[in-house]
Amino acid sequence: MFNKILACLYLTLIPALHAQNEIDALRYSLLSNENTAGISALGGAGGLLSHSYNPASLAFFSGNNLLSISIGNKSNYTETNYLSQLEKTQNATTNLIPFIQNAGYVASLQFSETEEWSTLNIALSVNRKQNFNQNTTIKGHNSKSSMLNQFVDNAQNIAPDDLGWNEWIAYNSFLIDPEYTIEGNDTVWTGNYIPTGNAIIGQNQTKKISESGLVNEVDLAFSSSYKDWIFLGGSIGFTQIKYSYQSIYIEDEFNEENNLLSFQNNEYLFQEGGGINLKFGAILKPLPFLRIGCTYHSPTYNEISEFYENSIETNFKESPDLEVTTDLVFTEQYSSEYKFTLNTPAKSISSLALIGKYKKLRALMTVDLERINYGSAKLATIDYYSNPFDTANENINQYYGVAYNKKIGLLFSLENISIRGGYAMFGSPFQSKNLNDWHQEYISFGLGYKIDSYSFDIAIAKKSHNEDYILYNDFDLPNPSQEAKINSNTNTFIITCSYKF
Repeated sequence: MFNKILACLYLTLIPALHAQNEIDALRYSLLSNENTAGISALGGAGGLLSHSYNPASLAFFSGNNLLSISIGNKSNYTETNYLSQLEKTQNATTNLIPFIQNAGYVASLQFSETEEWSTLNIALSVNRKQNFNQNTTIKGHNSKSSMLNQFVDNAQNIAPDDLGWNEWIAYNSFLIDPEYTIEGNDTVWTGNYIPTGNAIIGQNQTKKISESGLVNEVDLAFSSSYKDWIFLGGSIGFTQIKYSYQSIYIEDEFNEENNLLSFQNNEYLFQEGGGINLKFGAILKPLPFLRIGCTYHSPTYNEISEFYENSIETNFKESPDLEVTTDLVFTEQYSSEYKFTLNTPAKSISSLALIGKYKKLRALMTVDLERINYGSAKLATIDYYSNPFDTANENINQYYGVAYNKKIGLLFSLENISIRGGYAMFGSPFQSKNLNDWHQEYISFGLGYKIDSYSFDIAIAKKSHNEDYILYNDFDLPNPSQEAKINSNTNTFIITCSYKF
C-alpha cells in the first residue's frame, strides 16, 4: 500500500512540491498528436505522409517547391471531483490568439544524373509538439485531513535548522510548532511537531493551477528514392521548450474555532531550454497499392534552466508568538535557480498504408504503431560533477515503462475535394496501470480542397484523458492520499494553406 501511495504522489503530471524530478522527464516526453490539418485529421497517422514523423516520406514530393502554413487554436475543458463529493468543478481555457501549429518549405534539387535515384528533396519546417495551456481548479470540504499533517509528518525528528525547505517555510510562517516537554526545570523538545496551536481539522480546501507553455521543433529533412521502390530519409531536429506553472493552495473556513484562520501555499515554476535529435526513416513500395515504413527517432538531448519559488502565507486570529510579535499575518518563501539536462526517450514507428482507386474516387488507409520507452528518460546536472538525480532516475526507471501509440486514418477524395477521419489511442507511460492510467484518446475529422496550385485543409481533433491528482498525503489516515479525479477534454482546430510552385 505504501509503495502505491508513494508512486501516486510522484505520478501526477502537475509539479509536486519540488522540481527537477521524474515529473519533468515525463512532461517533456509526452508529446501531442497535432501536425498539419491533413495529418491531424487522419488521427496523426503521418508515418508515411509527413517528414516530421518519417523523413523518407519527403521523397514522395513531386514538383519544385512547396510552401505551407498551419494555424491552430485550442480550447480545454476540465472537470474535477475531489473527496467523492457530488459537487464538481468545471473549467474552460481557450486560446484567444491563434498560434502557428506548423510551417514548412520544401525544395527539390537534382541529386543524380541517372534515373535510378530521384531528385533530392529538402524540407525546413517547424511544428508545435506540445501545448501546455490549461487551467484547473480543485475544491472540496475535508473533514478528516489537512495539509498541515503532511508538513508535520515530514518534519518529525528533524531539528528546525535542518528541515527541508518546504517544512522550513511552514515552520517559519508558524504553520507547524515544535512540541516541548518539561523535564525538571528544563523545557526539552520531544523531536515532534504539531499543527500550529493544535489546530482542529475540518476546512475548505482549494487548489487553483495555471499552466502555459510549448514544445516547438524545427526540422531540417532530406530524402530521396531509388527506382521508385525504396525511399530513404533523415533529419535533424532542434527543440524549444517553455513551461510556466503557478498554483495556489488554500485552506480556510475551519469547522471549529481555531487561532489559525487560513493559510495559502503558492508555487511558481518556470523552465526554458532546447535540445537536438535525429530521425531516420525508410519506406518500401512493394506493390502499387501498398506502402510499408519504419522510422527511428533518437533520444532528444535537452538543456533546461529553471526558476522555482514556493511561499506560505498564514493568517491568525491572535499572534501565535506574542513574545516576539503581535503580527497576525506571516509570510515565508524559498526560491532557487538551477540548470539540468534531460534526455527524453527514443521512439520507433512502424507504418502501413493501403491505396485504392475506383474511377475518380481515391481512398487511403494509413496505420501507425509507435513504441516509446518512457523509462529510458534520464536527468543529469550541468553545474556539478556529481549527479544529484540518482533517486529521480531510479524513479523514472521504476515508474515508467514501454507504451504503444496506435493511430489509424482514412481519406476519401473525389476530384478536388477530400474528406478525412482518424482515431488514435496513446498508451499509458506508467508500468502499473493501477496507479495512474493517463492514457489519451484522439478523434479527428477534416476536409480538404484543391484549386490549381493551392490547397486548403481544415481539421478538428478532440483529445480526452483522465488522471488522478494527489494534493498531498496524510499518513494518519487509512487511505493517506488526498486524491482528485480530473477529466480533461481538449478541442483543437487547425487550418492549413499550401502553395506548390
